[in-house]
Amino acid sequence: MVLGYGLESVELVAFLDSGASDCLFDRVHGELLGINVESGEPRRFRTATGTIEAFGHVVILNVLGLAFQSMVFFFADERLKKNLLGRRGWLDRIQLGIIDYDQILFLSHYDS
Repeated sequence: MVLGYGLESVELVAFLDSGASDCLFDRVHGELLGINVESGEPRRFRTATGTIEAFGHVVILNVLGLAFQSMVFFFADERLKKNLLGRRGWLDRIQLGIIDYDQILFLSHYDS
């Protein structure tokens, strides 16, 4: 997938997490895009292991050829090295079908 902000873009691997309320990314990706991470909308996320702080910014998400503008969050803690596509900002914008047995993935914009 590719994250875009202004004229900058960064390619990365992200995992679908249907349990994540929002899309969350490694702080370094925001910095590579030229974003001042702490200037974004602060939010705390509760997890099974505790609370995580992150900052929201509007970026362009491009996943498998589908691109749209979304509010995503970058972890405040640089030690967190995860990239998660969550419900708001990604899953709420797509139609997704999986046929595991045949290893087939169907993906389109929600409005299609």
